[in-house]
Amino acid sequence: MPIRLKVDGEKIAVSRLFGALEIPLSEVTSVAPISKSYIDGSIRTFGSGGAGGYLGRFKNKTLGRYTMYATELTHLVLVRTRQKKYVFSCTQPQEFVAYVQARLKQ
Repeated sequence: MPIRLKVDGEKIAVSRLFGALEIPLSEVTSVAPISKSYIDGSIRTFGSGGAGGYLGRFKNKTLGRYTMYATELTHLVLVRTRQKKYVFSCTQPQEFVAYVQARLKQ
């Protein structure tokens, strides 16, 4: 279950019930707020799709394969790295995206 999404000058961190996922900002190629329509029609290939949140691996025609950590399906953020795509729920997506984009330009 995703608990908290944080970003600092070095990484994006997702606190989870069992450990944390950390994505170094040096691996991030882009970040953008997205609407729920981006994940419509997704098929869960591994993970949970409801109770306790939406987490695991999914795929659809819009995004292809991606990993999602979301407690709800509004206020979503898409983070692309060189290797993977992640979708996170975020209470302040515009601020999150602005912060990460500013760090990527440095």
